[in-house]
Parts: sequence; structure tokens; C-alpha cells
Amino acid sequence: MRRLLTLLLVALLPAAATAQQRPKVAKPELPETGFASVRLAMRSIPTVKVTVNGAELTLGVDTGCQGSGVLTTRACERLGLEPSLTIPTMGNTGRSETDFVFIRELAMGGAVWRDFHLAVLPLEGIGLDGLVGAEILFGQPFYMDLANRVMILGKIPDTSGAREVPCFSRGGHVNLNIEVEGRKVPMLLDSGASQSYVTSMKYRGKVAYKGYAPVATVRGVSMRRQEVCLPASMSLGGLPLRGVTLHRDNEHNILGDDFLLAHPVAVDRASRRLWLFEPIRLHGRAPAKPAPGR
Repeated sequence: MRRLLTLLLVALLPAAATAQQRPKVAKPELPETGFASVRLAMRSIPTVKVTVNGAELTLGVDTGCQGSGVLTTRACERLGLEPSLTIPTMGNTGRSETDFVFIRELAMGGAVWRDFHLAVLPLEGIGLDGLVGAEILFGQPFYMDLANRVMILGKIPDTSGAREVPCFSRGGHVNLNIEVEGRKVPMLLDSGASQSYVTSMKYRGKVAYKGYAPVATVRGVSMRRQEVCLPASMSLGGLPLRGVTLHRDNEHNILGDDFLLAHPVAVDRASRRLWLFEPIRLHGRAPAKPAPGR
């Protein structure tokens, strides 16, 4: 799996839902410390162990996933969960409506989310039980140090040594503007993508053809043409953008895990503030890298 492009950007967006039909979003119950510290593992994207209704699951951490998240059909069958809500949707999953299951309790890192809905999708291409989405991750101050496999919910570290850059929110996500050869490109911050992507509409410069490689989507794994962009310059907040290789994509402009491995980030979505931190090594360990394609 080379990429889990956050194919749920619009797929979970209700097309014509009334207030009564909308999925419930959970509020976090944080530990007495006021924050949850979560250990991550790396596959092609970051993953976390959670308990859902008392059963342990492995979920991908996907800041680009709309809503609270997703469970796979297999995970729902294992937990005995039946759809309690079906909403017409539009998006790139090829479905005209999406089922939701009601979750009594989801716990991770000492924090608990109760009485809310998760969407149900097959997600054949990811090899996980589901995804934790933007509403859970950004529902409180958020910090991710992907190189050291650490995520904190509810607290932002000391920002005196960090660089603040402008950000904005669309549909519950977090977006920021980078400059590619002097041109502004709005990018989605997406831990559910193992690489970064830019469309031909936003970048029309030199590219290098890299052949075909397996790409995982919610529909499964397929071979896709790979083109790497070769911009003369990339920057964020006036600083050269490190650690990022832009791949040509048909639909999405995304900063993925290559960016997050090079830059620990903190986000306060409510105030539209984002900070970039300098990466550090813990115990001499080299930064984690996404798993190669399969």
C-alpha cells in the first residue's frame, strides 16, 4: 500500500440530510491531566489501537477523513453492529448513500468518546479495521510528531520554538497554503496519505515519469501511473518546504505523511492556528518511514 489517499473527503458528506438525519459527533472525555497521549504505529499511514464498545481494533489516523471516522464492514460484523442511520451521500466511493453505526464508546490514550456515529465502508484497500477522522482528531487542540510516533489530543506543547503558519478549515479538515514556484496552492493536511499530491491545475511545471505502482484506495489496490513533480521551489510560511515530494494527482492537493514525518505539527482548529516544530529524535531512533507499496 503506497497511499491511502483520503478518499473520504466528500464521501461522508450528507447530500441532503436534515438535522434529525445527521450523524452524531462525539465530545471527548479527556483524562484528569486534560489531554490524551497516544502511541502510534506506522504502516503506510499512522495507526492506533483503540477499543470500540470494549473490543480492540486497529484504526488508521486520518486527518483528511470527513466526520468522526469509518469502520469497515468486517469490523462491524465482528462487533455485531447494524446500521442505525442511512444518509444520501456524494463522493468518490461510487455509492449514492452511506450507512452509519451507533458507537456507545470509543477509547484511546485515556480519552473516551461516547454515543456517536461512524460511517461504514468496505475499505478493501487499507488492511485496517477503519479510520479515526477529523472530528475526533481536531475536536480539541491536536499535536502529531509522526517521526517519533506520538499524538496528543487536548494539549499543544510549548510553541516558543515553533513557527506559526496560517491555516484554514473546510468541512472539518485543516488546510494550509504552500507556494510552488511562487504560486499559492491550498493543501489538505492529510495523515491518511502516505505521500503528497498536487493536481495539474495547480502545478504545470516539469514532471518525471516513474512507471506504474500499486495504489490503495477504498475500492482496493490498483496499478496507477506515477509522475513526480520537479518544481524549482516550494515553501511554506516563507521557509523552504523540506521532506516533501509532490506526486501528480487528478483530483487532490494534499500534504501527506512525508510532510508530517519532516514536520511535527500542532493545530488549534477553532482558532485556525497551526505551528510547525523542529523534528527531534527520541532515544537515537531514526524517523519512521511509511511501508513500501505492496
